[in-house]
Amino acid sequence: MKIIDFFMKKLFHVSISEKQETLKIAKKMATLTNGFQQQQAASRQQKALMNNNIELQFKKTFESDRIAMSFYDKDGYLIELNNCMRQLCGFDAEGEKFFRETRIFDVPVFHDLDPSRHDSFYTCQHMFYPELGINKYIEVRVQPTFDATNKLRYYTITTRDVTEKRRRVMEQSKQEDELKETSEAISRYEQELNYLLKHSNMYVWSLDMVQKQITFTRSLKKADYILSFDQYLDSLYEDHRQASIEHMKELLSDPKPFNDLYHFKYTPNSQTPRWHTIDGIPIVNDEGQVTSIFGLLRDVTDMMDIQQQLQQEQTRAKASGVMKSAFLANMSHEIRTPLNAIVGFSDLLQVIDEPSERQEFIRIIRNNSDMLLRLINDILEASDMGQALAIEPADVDFSQVFNDICQTLEQRVEEPGVEFIKENPYPTYLTTLDKGRVQQVITNFVTNAVKFTHEGHIKVGYREQDGGLYIYCEDTGVGIPKDKQADVFDRFVKLNDNVMGTGLGLSICKNIIERCGGSIGVDSEGKGHGCTFWFWIPCEKKEEATAASMP
Repeated sequence: MKIIDFFMKKLFHVSISEKQETLKIAKKMATLTNGFQQQQAASRQQKALMNNNIELQFKKTFESDRIAMSFYDKDGYLIELNNCMRQLCGFDAEGEKFFRETRIFDVPVFHDLDPSRHDSFYTCQHMFYPELGINKYIEVRVQPTFDATNKLRYYTITTRDVTEKRRRVMEQSKQEDELKETSEAISRYEQELNYLLKHSNMYVWSLDMVQKQITFTRSLKKADYILSFDQYLDSLYEDHRQASIEHMKELLSDPKPFNDLYHFKYTPNSQTPRWHTIDGIPIVNDEGQVTSIFGLLRDVTDMMDIQQQLQQEQTRAKASGVMKSAFLANMSHEIRTPLNAIVGFSDLLQVIDEPSERQEFIRIIRNNSDMLLRLINDILEASDMGQALAIEPADVDFSQVFNDICQTLEQRVEEPGVEFIKENPYPTYLTTLDKGRVQQVITNFVTNAVKFTHEGHIKVGYREQDGGLYIYCEDTGVGIPKDKQADVFDRFVKLNDNVMGTGLGLSICKNIIERCGGSIGVDSEGKGHGCTFWFWIPCEKKEEATAASMP
């Protein structure tokens, strides 16, 4: 209306047309003013409604049984708290009185609360008041509220009980720590087990009875190799294969732990025969059926080889002991026989006047003296065989040496029906060798031939062969069975206990020839077919121009 009055006063000073125009404007302005006033009234009503709604929502939130809330004034004193907060804190009348009289700033967790802060403050604390029976872990949010002049008015505190959540987290953390420790222990155990299995030549194996498949591993994580049951059986020797099949049948009907030894033709990691010990235990289901077999496999090839060598050495030692016993038992007889002959015929020699008889007694004494000397030499040589025999090569004409040896040996062939034959194919043969050792071997060959040859011949000869000399003694004596030929060069071996000798001569010959870098042996078609003892020693034939320098 004020606006209309203003325009009416103006009408007294303008023309009619201007008055009419002014009235129209005045009416429009009045209409706009009324509309603005009505709009303001509606806005005030809407704001009041919104405030009521906000108040209702806040009241609903405050009284909620899910959010623990409390209000403190700017000085830190409790204004109000909801029932959820009372329940969370377990308040009774005495407890609520305690907290209403306690400033928030006196609570340890809020000591650093700055009243000038505008942002929210979060904390988690152990709410421990033994005198009130309170022992909880709570999560707290403090929200300061400021007025339009930026002055602090009050604090809004919302709280959540996290005691159970913390307990679960702590329990989970504990379980994770235990799981980590267990995992580290398992890993350490696997490393130790892998080291032990690898360095003890062992595998962990398992047989899947459904898939008929055997897995071998050292790490327990991955298979080193996998075999089908048929492949496993094929790798076994025939007798062990059948034993494995029979044992498997027994396990299916009577599951129990086992330990077996098997011989393999080959394995996945070796193409040579191997010995394995296999132990295991069957795994059965609820119906008592064997579903798998689990155990350890160990390579014991080295141990079996050592055991076999030990058995051979034991057999050899036993045989050697028997031969030594026989040697000692016969020694008195072997020595006393020539010694008695020497003593007896020496005593008789003093009372014999007939020259022919005296000559015969002297021959007998000489032969028995040679026999006794050979026995003693064999014993002394045998006692020195633990040490290296001395070999002293020298430049010689072996053709001449051979003739001299045969001239001496021929005297030992006294059987009327035995012919001594010498075969010297070279008029001269210049070389380097130990003629004493060679003579010792040839003498031993001929001496043995004389003992066992009673008719036919004894033939001694040599020839150049393969960069050395091949020397032999052939006889038509009793011969040597083929199964005994490999033993004649062993110590204390005698094929006929009725024939005098120590059983040491041929073993000494073998040692001499091996020291010369040669080889020795015997050839015979068997008993009754005679035999040929031979040896070969390396030596180089020299030119005849060096003959003047040789003995």
